[in-house]
Amino acid sequence: MTNSLILPALIGSHPLGAMSSFGLLRLISSVDPLAKLAFVLRDDWVACIESSIYTNEGLLIQALERWLNSDDLDQALTWASDVRVQPAVYRAALKDGGGAKTTRSDFLCSLVADGALDTQKGLVKPSAFYMVSGQQSFLGGMREILAQTRRSAGAIFREAVFGPWRYQVRSHSLGWDPNTERLYALRSRAPSSEKPSCVAGAMLLAFWALPMMPALSHEGRPQTIGFSRRGREQSFRWPIFSKSIDASELTTLLQVGSKGWRGPQGMRSGIETVFESSRFEFGQGYAVLRPAQSIHARSLIG
Repeated sequence: MTNSLILPALIGSHPLGAMSSFGLLRLISSVDPLAKLAFVLRDDWVACIESSIYTNEGLLIQALERWLNSDDLDQALTWASDVRVQPAVYRAALKDGGGAKTTRSDFLCSLVADGALDTQKGLVKPSAFYMVSGQQSFLGGMREILAQTRRSAGAIFREAVFGPWRYQVRSHSLGWDPNTERLYALRSRAPSSEKPSCVAGAMLLAFWALPMMPALSHEGRPQTIGFSRRGREQSFRWPIFSKSIDASELTTLLQVGSKGWRGPQGMRSGIETVFESSRFEFGQGYAVLRPAQSIHARSLIG
């Protein structure tokens, strides 16, 4: 018997909340292929999972704990010290990852725009979801989040999925959470003096969604599914749908892009709205997703 489980902390209008919802569906579909996701309107759009296996909070948290204690995430995060590597390193990892249990190649293809190279250093260019630079490492940051999550997995996943988000883990959100952008003008002291924090469980689930939105290369330029470009500016867009869909349908929906979400009179059936979060770049290669805005169907041509 299928049951609907509301996930009040996974807010569809928030980029990290939406990505986490997508990752959660992808994860549980490996056990329950008939599992579906939709968003229901409460005070905001809230994720709702339909499943005949994960029918209550306890069963879902147990499944997330088992996943965390498996080597699935390790397989996806330990192929290199970071994403920006020499092409030979990337291709060797891609070749070695083909038979891995987790299908490491899915994550390699989502993180690297194969064929796009940095002309200065000759390194592969990463996905638009790669928003770190300098001393920060994307894979290293995710490994740090993973290590801290394993210390108290149940509590951390309850925070991520059922809330409230308390930002209890002292790790960087890697640019995915607008709530953690530390603006100097809005603080009593320099942001550099404050330790970063994140919703660790949401970060791991969001990472698991990346194979649904892979990076590509077009004429040597990187492109990432889910991102629209206006000149040099990029924005992450995602649909909010009230009709339940499974993981393969969600993957198709994300990959057809925003032009495919339009119908003759507005949004296509089942799609209630589309949110857009600008990818704000600053410093030497750093970026952060800004708070999202709902956009109209006529705006989906960009």
